[in-house]
Amino acid sequence: MNDTIGCRDMELLCRQRATFDIQHSWKWLGEAERWKDLAHREAASRFHAGHPGPMAMGPNTREGDRRAIRRASQVEGKNSPLE
Repeated sequence: MNDTIGCRDMELLCRQRATFDIQHSWKWLGEAERWKDLAHREAASRFHAGHPGPMAMGPNTREGDRRAIRRASQVEGKNSPLE
């Protein structure tokens, strides 16, 4: 089961089984925790797959900003505020 909903369903099923099978509740609670962890990992992997991260666009350096300000000032015929 690779989808988050299926993992959550299995977690719930294991927790319910733990309430009815008292002698083996430790086993079912352990299984429920395993399914909970799998659901969390699946959700995290789906999130990271859709969001490339902060450096995907490249670095934004100060020098790059200064050059853009200078070019804009030169186009307007004014002195750059950075000079």
